[in-house]
Amino acid sequence: KPDYPPKAYRNGQTGTVTLQMLIGLDGKVVDAKVDKTSGYKELDAAAREGLSLCKFKPGTIDGVPQQSWTKIQYEWHIEE
Repeated sequence: KPDYPPKAYRNGQTGTVTLQMLIGLDGKVVDAKVDKTSGYKELDAAAREGLSLCKFKPGTIDGVPQQSWTKIQYEWHIEE
């Protein structure tokens, strides 16, 4: 789970960012970019950096792992 950027948290910034992520054969993120912004650069960057550290199940064709792009949405919200 990405860490909430302190400045964004203090300012009450929330939103949903959509990322495009290239998942490699080993399930690690090869590349990641913002597809749709949350409206805040700090939240977008934190989501991209944090989720890039995750490991995913690679896509397959006929049971053979393939490098492929996927979209992931991450919602930033402040728990009260």
